[in-house]
Amino acid sequence: MSQAEAIAGRNILVVEDEYLIARDLAEQLEMAGANVLGPVATVDAAMRILDRHERVDAAVLDVKLMGATVYPVADALRRLGVPILFATGYNRDALAPAFQDVLLCEKPLETSRVIHILCEQFEHSSSA
Repeated sequence: MSQAEAIAGRNILVVEDEYLIARDLAEQLEMAGANVLGPVATVDAAMRILDRHERVDAAVLDVKLMGATVYPVADALRRLGVPILFATGYNRDALAPAFQDVLLCEKPLETSRVIHILCEQFEHSSSA
C-alpha cells in the first residue's frame, strides 16, 4: 500500500496551539489526501470534535496547549482505539507515565515525517 493509499480519506484530528505549525500540518495532511479535523488549539475544542464526529482515524496532538496538557484528549482517543502521535518539543521522558508508549515526533516538526508515521500506523493496522 502506498502512502497516498494509506492516508487517503482518513480523518485526522490535529490539536496544536501554535498557529503556523497547525496550519502547515493541516495543509500537508490535506495535500496527502487526509480529511483534517481541526486544527484546534484547546482541549475543549478537541473534545467537541470527538463528540461530533463518528470516526477519527488518528490524531496528531501537541502535549502542551496554552498551559494545559492534551492528556484528557489522548485518554478519550485511547478509549476509542484511535492511534495517537504526539508532536511536541518535549522528549519522551517528559511525558506522563501513562503515555510513554505513544508515538512521538519531536519539534521542530517535519510534516513529511508525521505523515510517514501515520501511514505506517494505517498500514500496520490494516495488515493486523
